[in-house]
Amino acid sequence: MSLRSLIPMARMATRTRIASMTQQLRFNSTVVPSTPPASLNEGEKHLYSKLFEKFQPTKLVVEDISGGCGSMYQVEVVSSAFKDLNMVKQHRLVNETLKEEIKGMHGIRLTTKASA
Repeated sequence: MSLRSLIPMARMATRTRIASMTQQLRFNSTVVPSTPPASLNEGEKHLYSKLFEKFQPTKLVVEDISGGCGSMYQVEVVSSAFKDLNMVKQHRLVNETLKEEIKGMHGIRLTTKASA
């Protein structure tokens, strides 16, 4: 087996471990820390802090899906602030909170939900 054939296997194993850890953090945590996780980059930390301050979420996931350049983010927010609001109104609240940041982005993928 050559070194060249081992590289894709190592990458896949790393991705699998990261996906598993991410799943555990996303779905096994009932308390969202007010301080952004150290694993986030600066752009992710900034968005995380603004969203946490505004919504006090029970679940908050911020991920730069642009490859690290900060032009595209995936954001998931679960908060009691969304209670009795439809999805469009929930997204408007998030968009208003991140209005200045969104101006510099290519796009944002939002998932919002009212917490129980």
